Amino acid sequence: MGIEEMGVEVVLIFGLVVLLVWSNVTVAKSTGMSKIQAWGLQFIWVYHFLFSFVFYYYLQKNGGDAIRYWDLTADLSQGASTWWEHWGRGTFFLQWFNFVPSKVFGLDFLFGNVLYACISFLGIREIYLVGVKYWPEASPKWMEWGWMGLFFLPNLHFWSSGVGKEAFLILGLGWAVRGLADFPRHWILMVFGVLLSFWVRPISGLVLGLVVWLGLLSEKRISVLYKTGFSLVILFAVAYAVERIFVAMHLEEISLSALRQFSAGQMEFLRGFGAASEVPMEEYSWAAKLWTVLFMPIWTDIRDFWDLAAVMENILAFLLLLGLVFGLAYWWFTKINMDIPGVLKLGLVMAILMGIVFSLTLNNLGIMMRMKSTYMLLCYLAAWRVIYSANKSYYCIS
Repeated sequence: MGIEEMGVEVVLIFGLVVLLVWSNVTVAKSTGMSKIQAWGLQFIWVYHFLFSFVFYYYLQKNGGDAIRYWDLTADLSQGASTWWEHWGRGTFFLQWFNFVPSKVFGLDFLFGNVLYACISFLGIREIYLVGVKYWPEASPKWMEWGWMGLFFLPNLHFWSSGVGKEAFLILGLGWAVRGLADFPRHWILMVFGVLLSFWVRPISGLVLGLVVWLGLLSEKRISVLYKTGFSLVILFAVAYAVERIFVAMHLEEISLSALRQFSAGQMEFLRGFGAASEVPMEEYSWAAKLWTVLFMPIWTDIRDFWDLAAVMENILAFLLLLGLVFGLAYWWFTKINMDIPGVLKLGLVMAILMGIVFSLTLNNLGIMMRMKSTYMLLCYLAAWRVIYSANKSYYCIS
């Protein structure tokens, strides 16, 4: 890259950073954030932006799909040569999106990472706004700092701050969560979020769509007639999504044996890469599979700094979910009002469903960490809310 091209990219990157900072100020004012919450949002953006450089360094050293996405070489089966010929789902969508900045303007992979960091941050910000809504300024300071601190866990930022599907999945999830939390005001965001998620990764869109459906069914402001109507529409959409997914999986029939065959084939395919972080998922019980997806790697798997970061987050995840279990047990025995927002309950449901999906399809700890980076934040927020409610009841705090 020449000095002139580098200068252009520096200006563009600086422009994106300033644009997001200014946008954060506007959002903070319009939503009535406290000073702590407003500054927290800005710190999250700077933190997320810096991770795009970490991701760039990691990919330059270790390689990965992100470079091929940006170079438009991840999937050449379409034989595409023009921008619109790249259009399609999944990898094709990423190559279509990257065509103009990468091929037309010739911008570097580093700029691509910053661009994707901006996209994913928009989704993270939507989830942050939900947190602001459900943790008012009157909350105890340790509780407010706690839920904001969950947004700084590294796995989310590492995988979504670079070129890849995770950036769009976070954006789709953020839109869907905001739409559910502020229904019916932002219902259109909910629809776009599900559609975007399906277009980028069909199975994620399907699970998110089912979770959104559950959220709408539990919405008391919607009449039974309307619930019946949109349920029929959603059932047709789910049937189409399942059919598309099964076609992509090359299944000749829809049955448990066919799914088991696909699962075995997927595990064998991943095993062919000879990854050091491979785990024998086929030999595990269901409980062990879910444990692996949610909490692995652990301290015995540490080989380098990246493993250490993953293990530290997984330990915190375990403690949070342990707090969730004890909090729910406390609620069960005392019959207190836990006051858990429905959107966070649905986040737990999504984590369980995605955990089951990945238990059947993944046997590589690195890929598991990447895949779960897009939805575990909701799970953590739900756990923190349960801990907060249990403490509020036990200590009679406000």
